[in-house]
Amino acid sequence: MSDAGAGMVTVSGLLRGHDLAGAARVTLDDEALRLERSGGTVHLPFERLEGARYAVGTLELFLSRGDVVTLGGSPALAALAADLDRRAMAVPELTRSLRGLGSARASGAEHDRYFGPLLAARRDAEAASGPDRARAAFDAPALRAAMMQRLHDMAAERHPSDPPERRALDAELSEVAEPLVSTLGALERAQHALAASDDAERFARWRAWAAALHAVFESADEVWLALVRVLASDVPTRRSRARSWFRRARREDA
Repeated sequence: MSDAGAGMVTVSGLLRGHDLAGAARVTLDDEALRLERSGGTVHLPFERLEGARYAVGTLELFLSRGDVVTLGGSPALAALAADLDRRAMAVPELTRSLRGLGSARASGAEHDRYFGPLLAARRDAEAASGPDRARAAFDAPALRAAMMQRLHDMAAERHPSDPPERRALDAELSEVAEPLVSTLGALERAQHALAASDDAERFARWRAWAAALHAVFESADEVWLALVRVLASDVPTRRSRARSWFRRARREDA
């Protein structure tokens, strides 16, 4: 995304004890907000911004250590504030480092169904009109329900006519997926914290939520690689085969 800005603005506030009062040209890129002043450029990376609030032609920037920098004097500040939200609260890259998702060896219909809810949520988030809708696309309880349903479906498809084997496999798959359930729980907590945050802390809450989301994708990938091993070794037990033989024998005797 190209640089954007609001032209010349008036600046007030303290930054690490230094008074920033005066005029500056404000510009914005995908990593930071910059204030070009006569005394030099002030570089404010997004990771140092805790939040921002726009109201009545004034944009307040809340930084770590309790510093607050206020911008005013430009009609373009409203657009700058909206652009700052989009850039500081962008959905992170989620799949680049995943091994199981892109592995040809571990691909197939079950692979696609398993990752389907996460990838669908990512597509919805990428198409969302703003950070709130992007966050809503990754609703943790909905993802947990969808991912666990995929595991139940796998067990049912493997053993459609053998309830004991289906239950046993379902339980084993669910046990393997416990790390994913745990990270989805952390995502839900971060989701609630973000939704409840005020303007002064929403960037920091977003970063915590984004980290939790990234952990969900990493956990889902690791769990899938473990599930592949379980599914590959899934064979009916001797007891199950005996039950099947006994049922056939009874039908033949009838």
